[in-house]
Amino acid sequence: MLATYGCPKGRGNRNKNKLQMQTQIVTKNELYSLPFGERRRGALISDGAIGMSLLIATELMFFAGLISAYLINKAGASWPPVGQPRLPVEMTAINTGILLFSSFTLYLFRKQFAEGKGKMFLMITMFLGVAFVTIQGIEWVKLIQFGLTTTSSLYGAFFYTLIGFHGVHVIVGLLILIYLLLSVNGKSSSQKLLDRILACSMYWYFVVGIWPILYWLVYLS
Repeated sequence: MLATYGCPKGRGNRNKNKLQMQTQIVTKNELYSLPFGERRRGALISDGAIGMSLLIATELMFFAGLISAYLINKAGASWPPVGQPRLPVEMTAINTGILLFSSFTLYLFRKQFAEGKGKMFLMITMFLGVAFVTIQGIEWVKLIQFGLTTTSSLYGAFFYTLIGFHGVHVIVGLLILIYLLLSVNGKSSSQKLLDRILACSMYWYFVVGIWPILYWLVYLS
């Protein structure tokens, strides 16, 4: 008769658990030896999108502060003051449509780039952004000639502060789109590139999304 020898059942379980713990430790050490971006490679949201979300949240708080100050001062005064030129509501409505349409062309770019095309829509988005800033600049020149300046009244100071800061954000957004155009030029679709497109697009969508609120508060109400 042959005898079968082996470890006691309890000792076998302890050895098995010890081996599993060692495997987990090795796996964790290997994981944390990688760069942070590599560790998040299967994540639903990329590092760039998270960073851009935090930046947009900060910008929203900034604009919320400006809008709150504007509404408080507007509530306690005759608005707009007598003698100040009226704002170009109709022309700015057209300009608003231009900016809103740019978000649609950017969406078309994102949708078609994954299929290996669509760069033309990114260039159209940039053109519409430049058109928005140019038209706004022309209107500003006319308003200054008519006497609306940062020192003419509190009304003028708030107008140029709110609308001016948004204009700066549009210019920053255009620089980001230029960077995006250079990034995708001649390159095929990849997950890293798609994540970069998403992060850059988020900023432009923020710039477009905040404008109708400013237009309604400053030009219409």
